Amino acid sequence: MIRNITAEELKEVIRSVIKEELQVLQPIKYETRYLTRKEVVDLLKISLPTLHDYTKRGIVKGYRIGSRVLFKLDEIEESVKTIETIRYHRGY
Repeated sequence: MIRNITAEELKEVIRSVIKEELQVLQPIKYETRYLTRKEVVDLLKISLPTLHDYTKRGIVKGYRIGSRVLFKLDEIEESVKTIETIRYHRGY
């Protein structure tokens, strides 16, 4: 059912509907989980000197917070890459 409304009233209705929809679509903020050096070492099954070397070489990014060095879990997971092996079959 359509009723007679002015252009200004229509604009206001459209603005209010868009504003409500934008509030619903606000990006969801996820809490970043930080890991200690020990947790990263246990997760990757490497030694502390290896982790230090990876950090120096830029393979893994560390964050200094006060006197502690912490690592973002999602960045650790990104840094681990799957290596595909090629299997050679003799005569197959």
